[in-house]
Amino acid sequence: MFIECISLVGGVDLKVTASSSVSSPTFPSHFHHNMDKLREKINSYRDLADQANARAESLDQQLKALQDLNSQQEREIYSLNNRNKQLEENLEKAQDEVERLKQGEHKEDDIRKEYESAQRKISLLEAELENSDKALRETTQNFREADVKAEHFERKRHNLEAEIQAQEKKYEDLQVKYQDLAHQLEEFSSQLDQI
Repeated sequence: MFIECISLVGGVDLKVTASSSVSSPTFPSHFHHNMDKLREKINSYRDLADQANARAESLDQQLKALQDLNSQQEREIYSLNNRNKQLEENLEKAQDEVERLKQGEHKEDDIRKEYESAQRKISLLEAELENSDKALRETTQNFREADVKAEHFERKRHNLEAEIQAQEKKYEDLQVKYQDLAHQLEEFSSQLDQI
């Protein structure tokens, strides 16, 4: 009579065959039941760990994209700040020119024409400065929102890492229990061989 038991220990299928001429020795049913349940739990925790790893990888990619966006927006803010500074300097020069013209001793027509030209220039510069300020405010707001999202994804990634570690710990504990049962089953099989 042959008795076969197939078990998974450390990811390798092992077949234990016991041969005996004694009439029909059998393993207690609870051994097979416990081994099957442990195998199912191990597979379940392995699947959960794989899913958590996939989610963590996805969050890492999203976090990297947000960090790239943050860097781009920081460069835009720097550029817009420089542009605003230049516009403010140009506006100040135009206003100085208006004051100079007001106090000058040029002919009335020339003064009027230069004054009107300077006023138009000031109006254009003020409109451009206003548009630049608006763009700076919008970019800064977008940057803040992206920064908040990046912090959110960073927290989710840390939580997933903790979840993965917990699943791996459960998986390792189940592997130890499974190996203990497999060892008991092997000893039981050895005892049957000696009958």
